[in-house]
Amino acid sequence: MGVKKTTSKGYLANSAFIKYRDGLWLEHRKRVYLYWFKFLRHAEESDNHEVDWRKYRLWGDKKEVMNSKFDEWWETHWKTCFGFEKGQSPKFAVKTRVKADGMRYALLVYENRHIGTNWDIACYLQERESRNRFPIPSLMSADAQLKTHRSRWRHNDIERVRVEDPNSRTGYKWERRQWNQSRYDFIAEEHAEEKRKVQSYIGRYMRNAKQYLDFVCKGSIE
Repeated sequence: MGVKKTTSKGYLANSAFIKYRDGLWLEHRKRVYLYWFKFLRHAEESDNHEVDWRKYRLWGDKKEVMNSKFDEWWETHWKTCFGFEKGQSPKFAVKTRVKADGMRYALLVYENRHIGTNWDIACYLQERESRNRFPIPSLMSADAQLKTHRSRWRHNDIERVRVEDPNSRTGYKWERRQWNQSRYDFIAEEHAEEKRKVQSYIGRYMRNAKQYLDFVCKGSIE
């Protein structure tokens, strides 16, 4: 039998769980619980949801959850709420094997729903994620369009756009455009199918976000 490999975070490659610390295990990495915490706060702030705080007695009262930074709250409550010894179960279990990235993307879409259409949200998130972290794989169609068809500098609501020009030595020319059109419509017109796919992913993430909001109101993540 081979030796189980342990990562720097204590995750055992052949185990379904994560050995966290103090002899206790977690079902998931810490960031899954961060997203649960954030969805719970969004649900409390939403006019369309009502949190059953009786389900969260071990999390502290509503005031603590709504006014604490996650890391501070985590240090106080992780053992009681999520930690468990091998062979036992946590008091707050995630009922399915959720994917942390999918949960994060659903949260990002929900938190940026004010940006505009699904396409606007997709392009905004992909630019932000590409700059600060990693591109969102399901939105690579939007990312590819941005990289291939445009580079811009915004100045006083004027943008410089590189467009194809067969009469140019380089095959491209620069145009100045007013920043008063939908951000990427002139790109999306030539890529309607890719745009539809990207919009559908954003719609799916939004539906998932609303499901998470419903779940956390009842004291669980499914």
